[in-house]
Amino acid sequence: MGLSRYAYSRFFSEEGSFRMVIHRTIALLLAVVTSNSIAASFDCAKASNFAEKEICRDGYLSSLDTSLSQNYKAALLKASDRQDALIESQHEWLATRNQCTTQKCLDKAMVTRFKAIEDFTRAEIGRKLESEQQQQAAKSQAENADRARRKHEAYVAEEQAYQHRRQAAQQQTVYSQSNTASVSSTYQTPAYQTAQQPQTQVAATREETLWQQIFSVLWKCALIVAVVMSCWAVKRHRREEATIYNNYTDATITNLLPVTGWGIGLLCGWLGLPHQVYQVCVVTGVLSAVFFAVYTAFKSNRGGLNILLTIVAKLTFVSVFYVVMGFLILSFFGGARRKGESLTQAEARRRRESRNTKVQIVAVSAGYTFFTAWLCRRAEFTSLSECLELDPALYSA
Repeated sequence: MGLSRYAYSRFFSEEGSFRMVIHRTIALLLAVVTSNSIAASFDCAKASNFAEKEICRDGYLSSLDTSLSQNYKAALLKASDRQDALIESQHEWLATRNQCTTQKCLDKAMVTRFKAIEDFTRAEIGRKLESEQQQQAAKSQAENADRARRKHEAYVAEEQAYQHRRQAAQQQTVYSQSNTASVSSTYQTPAYQTAQQPQTQVAATREETLWQQIFSVLWKCALIVAVVMSCWAVKRHRREEATIYNNYTDATITNLLPVTGWGIGLLCGWLGLPHQVYQVCVVTGVLSAVFFAVYTAFKSNRGGLNILLTIVAKLTFVSVFYVVMGFLILSFFGGARRKGESLTQAEARRRRESRNTKVQIVAVSAGYTFFTAWLCRRAEFTSLSECLELDPALYSA
């Protein structure tokens, strides 16, 4: 930088303070980086006091003064709304610097000002970053509020559309009823028929209700009897007095025949065959399971009681399993939106219920599989011919 011999000798020997050496070194490095000239920031021809004359005379101080001037101008550009305060502080510092009459005072004033400008610049940068973060947060909050408002408006619009459809359906019902009433009034029935119709309808309703009650009682009693006989059959099976399932092949065929018929029916429907073909396939699968259960019961048991108990047990277990699975599968198609429930809440509830239903289906299937395997007399698979072959020993004298 072309510093004078006097500046170098004073830099290393005048004070002997380690802190002053550090400050001078930092200032010198900053001066080297930020400036390529030793000229001061003012016209040295107009220097009027000790501080200005010393800066113009000393290359080190001249470079430091140039760096201070450049940092000051950069700080002015960054200080958008605090320029007046920075300018005022600069004037105050110049007045303080110009009062120095010693080299020590001048060095300290310039290093202190250098650090003050740096602190000011860092503070301005931090304030601008904080302002930008606040603006970004406010923008995000406004966007979230706008999304919530649009979502609420969509929900309100959907509810209004639902209410309009409901009112239209009610008006259509009222219109249909009024048309029916007008037609009835136009074509009046004879008086004797009008008197007989209510009595006939009441009698038919009473008869239908009576048969419904009888059927409800009968199937409940039949279910209780079937459960009791099934438990009895399991007890005799464990005592080896009867055989519900002879082996794994027997159990597999008995349980898979109904679902096989149902699957073939679905395939026929997919191929475009009449719906009656689907019904025939389902009925054939169920009847085949019943026939196979009866056949294997006669094949594996001796005595009418054992045969009857094992047939009832097989049909009861299979029927209960498929009824339970049917209810679980049908639950996938339910789950209409409840009163006061939004679309998002309804979808979340349906997904939750669907997961629970899948877990229940897996649990019921696994439990029934283990229970059926436990009921097999022999823990093995045999050939279909062996499974269908009658054992002559059971029916020999």
